[in-house]
Amino acid sequence: MSFSAHTFEVHPPEGNLGFSFHETVSEGREIYFLAKFDAKTKEAQMCAESIFGAIVETLTEAKTGDVYDLFEDALKSANKEAQKLRANMPQNPEIVVAFFDFHNLYLSQSGESEAYLVRGTNISQITETPESEKVLFSNILSGQVSVDDTVLLCSKRILRFLTANQIVDVFGRSDFQGAVSMFRHELSAASEEDILVTAIGIGKQEEEASSAGFLSKVISKSKKALAKEESLTEIKEENQESEPLEEELEKDDFEDESFGNEEEAREEKESLKVGDLFKWIPSFTIKPKKNLLIIAGTVLGVIILSIGIKFIASYESADTKELREQLSIAREALVQADTFLIQGERQMASEYLEKSKEAVQTVLNSRSKNFRSDAQFLLADIEEKQLQVENARKVNPQLLADLGVKNDNLDAVGLLALKGNLFVYDLNNVYKTVRNIVEKGLPISDQETLVSAAVREDQNTLLFLTDTPRIIEYREGLITPMSTEDDTWKRGIDIQTYGRFAYILDPVENQIWKYERKRSQYSPAVAYNQGADLSRSVSMTIDGSIYILSDDGTIQKLFRGSKVDYAFRDLPSVPFSGKNLKIYTTPELDFLYVLDPTNARILVFVKGDRFATYKKQVLFDLPDARDFHIDDSGQKVNVLTTDKIYEFPL
Repeated sequence: MSFSAHTFEVHPPEGNLGFSFHETVSEGREIYFLAKFDAKTKEAQMCAESIFGAIVETLTEAKTGDVYDLFEDALKSANKEAQKLRANMPQNPEIVVAFFDFHNLYLSQSGESEAYLVRGTNISQITETPESEKVLFSNILSGQVSVDDTVLLCSKRILRFLTANQIVDVFGRSDFQGAVSMFRHELSAASEEDILVTAIGIGKQEEEASSAGFLSKVISKSKKALAKEESLTEIKEENQESEPLEEELEKDDFEDESFGNEEEAREEKESLKVGDLFKWIPSFTIKPKKNLLIIAGTVLGVIILSIGIKFIASYESADTKELREQLSIAREALVQADTFLIQGERQMASEYLEKSKEAVQTVLNSRSKNFRSDAQFLLADIEEKQLQVENARKVNPQLLADLGVKNDNLDAVGLLALKGNLFVYDLNNVYKTVRNIVEKGLPISDQETLVSAAVREDQNTLLFLTDTPRIIEYREGLITPMSTEDDTWKRGIDIQTYGRFAYILDPVENQIWKYERKRSQYSPAVAYNQGADLSRSVSMTIDGSIYILSDDGTIQKLFRGSKVDYAFRDLPSVPFSGKNLKIYTTPELDFLYVLDPTNARILVFVKGDRFATYKKQVLFDLPDARDFHIDDSGQKVNVLTTDKIYEFPL
């Protein structure tokens, strides 16, 4: 996919505070950077180059990986670089960064700068003002671009000065360079403010070769070039009002004294054209009368036959017409979904994708075989677009350890990580793995069933909750059944630790039981829950607050025992539910992770004060996932199945 780019600045102030850079990262990957700095900024050019350099360095060093994550890492690098330059920048500059990965576009911005997409007769804003000013870049918007699209990167909101129709009309011109020149003229006339703009044409044609580079200052054309451009413009306007230029030239050629007069010239001209048309046809003779009738009859027959064939070809049954209309609806809905995706309206994009999918299914479910191939290809495009809308990524898990070599009948229950090693437990035993090496299983209890387990890292200890109920501790191969100051332990379905405390989730009693680890035993149980309905809870995790996941896919949060208003937000189109859901986080991680075994995926949510906001999901093709673990960096996942441990990047 080719790109044509032009940068200009209207009403620039004294000093050079606007910058626009471009870099080709690799084949099909282009990064565009537009920045406008405050007048109080010190060494603005150095700041711009440092921030842009941090982005380019991250993008060029990473050879593989998810493009969204790669762009996110590049923005993080830019944020770190900006922090170092805070002494030079009293205010955040107006910056727009656009990263093209073939037809995929990833955008972010800082300050009041904006970006727009001009497609056909529509213009859409495809950036959103960041909520926080602590960092430069806090949002990423992604979508797809098509040939003849125009992307505008602007230091200010241009829709305050020009209407949407004005912009659409300007960039509807076939000559992109001419369109940019006209746009610059109209923007300069409509506004007296300093505005920096980069216009990027996707597959756009230009009448004259333009520079592929970027300059932070606008370079004016020479007088000679301007005169030539004005001359060409006048010729074009005259041609539009009169006959085509080519015909005028031909007419001039024949207006010569040798032909006597204009009428003779026209006859000679027509004679030459006919001669040119037939000069390659072999000469033959035709008898004037009989053969002329034969030719006339033949021509008439051909005309009638052509009309009949055209009528038959154009005939279409009502059912076929309906299927064609359904395909048209599907394609249009897919285009609308793409537009909303670029604007960041993921919910609307999902709705249009669902509409497109319904139309395609109508075609596929019909008895007719017409358009079936088209519908299948379109369905594949819809499914691919759905992954983009929900920021979903498919991975190929790699086998890390096969526990079946130690136990042919292993039916794993859970997975734990401690001191760099993974531990798998079934109903009675625990198996230690060192990377791909699996040690012999160690019995925890022959008479009790293991229900859940947790880790206390500071004590290098694993805690196992049994069905009797009781807590059994495991430390470096030593098994120790523990007692409590109560007469009996409380029952539960999940156990987690935080500091010296152990928490047991008990849906039956609608409670979370809190135990304190003392020197040789545990304290009495303390009822921790105050106000949350835990009757449908299936899993919990702790980072200082306790997050409880229910089998209906809802979440609750407790802080110091009290319920906090909390919920999932912006959920993906495919819901998650079931008794086997697992939730995970740590105090060091910024996200909540949910294992959805039914749909073979891990969902990632940003932890907020009131919401867990959906960020992305990773799809893995593993049947019967039992448990999972996220490493401390949040970059790697281990998933446990019936008897194997798999690994893949998050």
